[in-house]
Amino acid sequence: MMTSVRVDEALSRLKGLFLEVPSTTMSIEHACRLTGLDDATCLALLLALEQGQFLRRSRAGYFQLNAAPSREEL
Repeated sequence: MMTSVRVDEALSRLKGLFLEVPSTTMSIEHACRLTGLDDATCLALLLALEQGQFLRRSRAGYFQLNAAPSREEL
């Protein structure tokens, strides 16, 4: 049960950061530092947000808010 709460809190924290600062570009490692979760869990969260079209991934592998233009598109 505690693990589920931590994952839910991490998901909310990541979403909140992207909404608060739409230009955020985040690596898996950065997500792990912010949430305190392991690589596999952070990757699963970021991929779920990508699949839900909240985030998108750049060619370099960084995650960005889907509505924000990527540096590659500028």
